[in-house]
Amino acid sequence: MNFNYLGMDRFATDFGDGAVLLPIFGLSIILFAVFGWVRGAIVWGGLAGTALALLMTVKFIGLEWAYLSDAPGRAFSISGHVAAGSAIYGSLLNLLIFRKRKSLLACLPVPVFVASLFSYTRLALHSHTPAEVALGAILGVSVALISSRVLIPLPSRLIIPTFAIMLITIMFFHGDHSHTETLLQTQFSAWTPDL
Repeated sequence: MNFNYLGMDRFATDFGDGAVLLPIFGLSIILFAVFGWVRGAIVWGGLAGTALALLMTVKFIGLEWAYLSDAPGRAFSISGHVAAGSAIYGSLLNLLIFRKRKSLLACLPVPVFVASLFSYTRLALHSHTPAEVALGAILGVSVALISSRVLIPLPSRLIIPTFAIMLITIMFFHGDHSHTETLLQTQFSAWTPDL
């Protein structure tokens, strides 16, 4: 039996693509606000949004560093799949799983599992280095832990809609690719002066 491991890695890593995560991020904020959980919309949206902003900032710093140092090869690029995936899935799954406030240690396994899964796939596909996935995991797991600690419990009226938003969004967008990395590199090269 010939089993295509790279196909499975690609299938798994596509759950962490921006084409899936950004709609989940936006729709979750809207859902929380519409259902009257404004605190959740603001706090969760702010924390996950901060993680996405930090992710882009670190990517730009890596590109700038590579340009200024004239480094050979690819610029350092924190894994967005790992960082955003563990922040968004990790925090939302913790909100869905835990009905009572738990310690940070109790909230750790879910985002760590998500970060480990995406880290493995990104390394198997040779998309990132161990340092890039490790930094992504630290960022994503930290955001998931903070949001889990601050926002648990999720109001019971939001359990089914939040799960439905995640599932429906995954069904519609899984397999699409946001090409964020290519876009960043293209835009960055447009800013650099011609020598």
